Amino acid sequence: MEKPSYGVMKAQSEIAVRKAFGDQRTTVVRPQFIVGPGDRSARFTYWPVRIAQGGEVLVPGKHDDPVMWIDVRDLTKWMIRLLEDHVAGVYNAAGPASPYGMAEFVYGVRAATTAAVTWTWIDDYEFLAAHDLSYSIPWLIPEGDFLGVARIKTEAARAAGLTFRPLADTCAATLSWWKSDAVSEQRRVDPGFPLNDLREQEILAAWKEKQA
Repeated sequence: MEKPSYGVMKAQSEIAVRKAFGDQRTTVVRPQFIVGPGDRSARFTYWPVRIAQGGEVLVPGKHDDPVMWIDVRDLTKWMIRLLEDHVAGVYNAAGPASPYGMAEFVYGVRAATTAAVTWTWIDDYEFLAAHDLSYSIPWLIPEGDFLGVARIKTEAARAAGLTFRPLADTCAATLSWWKSDAVSEQRRVDPGFPLNDLREQEILAAWKEKQA
């Protein structure tokens, strides 16, 4: 039997908890992309690491493509408070506090570094998909099944006390962790990011040729 996807397993676990404890004793948290120090995935970490290197940075998508994320420290602190205070309910846990477009995101990441950076935006979704660059978390091409990924309603979570630290704080802590002994040299050499130096240069060259 094929293993169900994460989404299916998450939904089934919520149903099981409600059956066992009832709605008045059940706390369900639905987090967005969980980011920050200690991240074992090769997603969000790409951005602070890449931008800290400086130079010409490929930025996929349009300036106003919405993006959302949640710092693991904000999420866990808040979840502990929910449990300690016996707060039941269903909550979408996603930041930032106010809507962010992709432009505000990359500029916010840049604020955590001193690197000299230039931006090359590629806003052609078809071109990006053709070059197998449909995501670079927290950005995804906002079409089809991903149209609502960064348009999550979070009013209930914020009313229940969820707060968000500045993006620069998240990025600075992520960079500090990335450079520490907590991350192996092997992982730093081959991190599995959505882009590496060679691919980024290849896509940038193809984009500039297309624009010529």
